[in-house]
Amino acid sequence: MAGLNEMSRMAGAHRQGGFTLWSGLYVLITLGIIVFVGVRSVPVYLNNREIQKALTEVAQDPSMQHADAIAIQRAVARHFEAGYASGVSPRDLTISHDGTTRVLELRHEVRRPLAFNMSLVYSFDDTARMTGGGS
Repeated sequence: MAGLNEMSRMAGAHRQGGFTLWSGLYVLITLGIIVFVGVRSVPVYLNNREIQKALTEVAQDPSMQHADAIAIQRAVARHFEAGYASGVSPRDLTISHDGTTRVLELRHEVRRPLAFNMSLVYSFDDTARMTGGGS
């Protein structure tokens, strides 16, 4: 009986394929796609970081607390140029009120071609609250 059990266990061990060429290719292709999308995404997120930084700096600037909308847009434009932010315009900036606090909002969408007729679409909603209120 012990011999039969051992033979059936050995036969089961031979049927297990393990890591085959096809599974290796599948893993490599999947990792390649993830790395490719990541490489295409990094510049978009770095650009958005510059946009968010510009909004935050303008919102925290004491001289902008009581400025009109055009002055705020000009300040944001200067920060965009200094930080090399691209793909957005200060005209896209929305200035709203939340009680006594002004809120700077910039919503934008970025499309980057991926391959063939496929594109990556990124939607950003950047906001910054002005610290000193305003009119």
